[in-house]
Amino acid sequence: MASVTISNVGKAFGTMNVLRDINIDIENHEFVVLVGPSGCGKSTLLRMIAGLETVSNGEVRIGERVVNDVPARERDIAMVFQNYALYPHMTSYGNMSFSLRLRKRPQPEIDQKVRDAAATLNLLPFLERSPRQLSGGQRQRVAMGRALVREAQVFLYDEPLSNLDAKLRVVMRTEIKALHQRLKTTSIYVTHDQIEAMTMADRIVVMNGGRIEQIGAPLDLYDRPGNLFVAGFLGSPSMNFLKGRMRRTQGKAYVETEGGIGLPVSAATAAAENQPVICGIRPEHIAIAGEGGLPVTVDVVEPTGPNIEVFFSLAGQNGSAVFTERHKFRPGDRVALHWQPEHANVFDAETGVRL
Repeated sequence: MASVTISNVGKAFGTMNVLRDINIDIENHEFVVLVGPSGCGKSTLLRMIAGLETVSNGEVRIGERVVNDVPARERDIAMVFQNYALYPHMTSYGNMSFSLRLRKRPQPEIDQKVRDAAATLNLLPFLERSPRQLSGGQRQRVAMGRALVREAQVFLYDEPLSNLDAKLRVVMRTEIKALHQRLKTTSIYVTHDQIEAMTMADRIVVMNGGRIEQIGAPLDLYDRPGNLFVAGFLGSPSMNFLKGRMRRTQGKAYVETEGGIGLPVSAATAAAENQPVICGIRPEHIAIAGEGGLPVTVDVVEPTGPNIEVFFSLAGQNGSAVFTERHKFRPGDRVALHWQPEHANVFDAETGVRL
């Protein structure tokens, strides 16, 4: 196992800079997820770590070794791809053992490693099947088994669950996380799915436009996003954003909307009096109020089974709330809502930075 250090790394294709000043320190045994929208540079960064793309500037280290000019085959990494990349004419056993046979390892050692990996991944009954005889989840496990037998220092995952259906994705992400907890292999995982990032990562790297927006533990990023992009990207439904100006009175703080409605926020916020701000609140932190709540109009009601998502209008702005109780709302209903000030985030309306 080894740490991975990315220092001031950039990547350019001609005159186009797709990555700028990337700095990440990934500790030994850590599971780090690179997440962001399509085109943000996360897969390019992973390919640079793997040696499949050149580094335009900066430095990539695996352990103590700078690997900028080290060929991919000599970096001691294992990679799991989105499309499985299995040889169709080989059995599961053949695919998993191929890299060991290329290195001319003794047959007893090959057999032991393949069967150990297959046992770990519940693949022993499928070792003699070809990829076309396997389900999508089984193919992905074979691809993971091929990586496991190499006993590499670092595992790289490039959106490995994207081709699976929704139910199987949930099963496979649990299996990958459980596998990491057993093996403790340093892992870097790329996805555009923020649910995968939240549920699997020790730390998340949120990327946007070729830059890092924020790095931190999943719940730290969820509860204390550094800016509007991170706040809006993590969470489903997304955080509510309501525009207004900062006000303080009698030791309390609130954001006043254009319609004159006061949204309660923490008095500890650094926003100045009358500063244009955006109040952010997660849908699950909103509750039904008694008297004196915020007056909203119900626009759409979406029952999901365990929850009810309600989309509403408040002083000309749109928002949403999630309730575990089965309220019988109808479009057009007038409802009073409230939230605790400590759950609200305040962002600078100009820069988007959390205050």
